[in-house]
Amino acid sequence: MRFRAAVMGTFLLVTLAGAEASAQAPPPSAKARQAAVAYANQGWTAYRARRYRDALQAFRRAEATVHAPTFLIMVARSCHKLGRLTEARSVYQVIVDEQLPADASQAFRQAQAEARTELEALSSRIPTVEITVTGAGSGGAQVALGGLDVPPSTPVARDPGSHTLAVGAPGRRGLTKEIVLKEGMRAKVEVDLVAGKVRIESDRTGRGAGGEPQPLGPGQVAADGSAQEGGGPLGPGQGAADGSAQEGGDAGDAADGRPRPRSPAVVFTGLAATAAGTGLGVAFVLLSNGKASAQQRLLEPACTDPARCPGLDLRAYNDLGHAKADLANAAVWSFLAAGAAGLGTAAYVLLTGQPDARDATATGLSVIPMPGGLGLSKRW
Repeated sequence: MRFRAAVMGTFLLVTLAGAEASAQAPPPSAKARQAAVAYANQGWTAYRARRYRDALQAFRRAEATVHAPTFLIMVARSCHKLGRLTEARSVYQVIVDEQLPADASQAFRQAQAEARTELEALSSRIPTVEITVTGAGSGGAQVALGGLDVPPSTPVARDPGSHTLAVGAPGRRGLTKEIVLKEGMRAKVEVDLVAGKVRIESDRTGRGAGGEPQPLGPGQVAADGSAQEGGGPLGPGQGAADGSAQEGGDAGDAADGRPRPRSPAVVFTGLAATAAGTGLGVAFVLLSNGKASAQQRLLEPACTDPARCPGLDLRAYNDLGHAKADLANAAVWSFLAAGAAGLGTAAYVLLTGQPDARDATATGLSVIPMPGGLGLSKRW
């Protein structure tokens, strides 16, 4: 990893040096270039570990130190991963609109081409919402979405997620409502000030093909300035499309020790095993008690010692005793298995992070810690 970081830094220095002659501003100093390399390496490490907030901060510092489209495209990709799609689109647009000099490096040109492709794919995924206000006093209505004023009857772009809609008008009681926007959604919101109602219609389009940012190709320079030798930005035999590391393990085991994302399916299986073991244990206890009662009924009312009961069927009595013991043992093992499954599930929940968004979307399952145990919820 140290050797790779050194290669990345050296290649980036060469790339930045090639752009000095064509830059309008004074060329960056050697100290500035070295600082930019350090920030870029930090950002790339964080991005591969899926610590996108840290990656965004590092790549912004690198760009502020030395301007390079290869830094900016990683700023856009980090915003994309954080769900800040409108911000990512703005950064992509800056890269696309930049007029590169004739002698710009191939790495800069490749970054601009990648930005153009990713911008086109991203645009269709950004949800829009159009808010219309009707009723008396609607002409002077003030509309805000997520704390920002928006013009009525005009589609505005917002990031996916929950947004608070607030509508007010002179002489009318204000209305507030939470609106959830999903990727690709085209929502129309009608606010009736007279009735005090909010009506929402949406036409959600599918996510465009290739909507996820793709890494630069072989032989190019990744946005952090790393050189490619026979593979994508992660090197030969590596590389998910999101830039996550695949070096002998899942990138979910973050380099900073953060827990892997929790799988609702694993928790559901653990809870089901706990419930099954408990149920079997209770059933075996009831059956064992039944055998004990049957065994007791074989004894005469005045006979307490089986060896001194002349009319007792000793073989049947002993068979019931053996069956009672076997069922009691099965109950003990069932309860032990249920306890082990429960403890394992609880440990898994405590040692893992929040459920991966893709798993939660696919299964609709969520696990909620509750007093005395765990709660499992399902969305339909």
